[in-house]
Amino acid sequence: MNRHRRNALLAVPLLASSVALALTPAHAAPGRTSGTGSARPVPACALIPHATGGAGGNKGYDLHLSGFSPQQPVRIEGPKTSFKTTVDAQGKLERQDVRYGTYQVSYKPEGADQSESVHCQTPPRTQQDGGKHEGVQGDVTVTRIGVLTLTKDQTVDCNAPQKAEFDGLIEVTGTGTVSWYWTLLSSADPIQKRSHTFEPGNTGHSDLLVVPAGTPTTASKAEVRVTLHVPKFNLVKESDLVTFTCKKP
Repeated sequence: MNRHRRNALLAVPLLASSVALALTPAHAAPGRTSGTGSARPVPACALIPHATGGAGGNKGYDLHLSGFSPQQPVRIEGPKTSFKTTVDAQGKLERQDVRYGTYQVSYKPEGADQSESVHCQTPPRTQQDGGKHEGVQGDVTVTRIGVLTLTKDQTVDCNAPQKAEFDGLIEVTGTGTVSWYWTLLSSADPIQKRSHTFEPGNTGHSDLLVVPAGTPTTASKAEVRVTLHVPKFNLVKESDLVTFTCKKP
């Protein structure tokens, strides 16, 4: 092999190596970014019931936000409320003693031209069906019950009938069906009988009760109090007393 041909063959690997080194920065692995390369957070919110009501006993839910960018400005809209605020340095926010209902959280992601929104998940509530249920089915134990008085004492129109809202909270371990009932004032007669089937991972249930309070007169007040009974576990919980007082002429 002549000297010129041998030198040309030796130059080929050197040339290939030089080309590979020159192309490396421009052909980095796909999906890689400069900096930390952390994924964009996923905003979420939830409405969580608790066993003690807020001021006046008319509330009893906590609003939890998470997954937002640090110090992210947000706008929260829900039942009878709308306000702007900012999440903390961990992208979280907790607002205690809010009303039950659907909440929407609006925010503008960094670098975005338009706002986005997320809706809060809410715990289930039992509809009034008047059905008759007794006992317990399955391997389930009721660990705690509570009653939130959602309606405040009010001064009202004496000619208009009134109603009051209450929320029963039932916490369990295990899975199965639990039955309970409500009574009004000092009566022992059930006004509503309910039941709920707790699935795996479902340890709490919220039961909304709406009862008529009658029409107050100028000579007296209309008062409402209810009691939650879970007879199979000998659990009883009484609500606060709600008073409707007539407006003065």
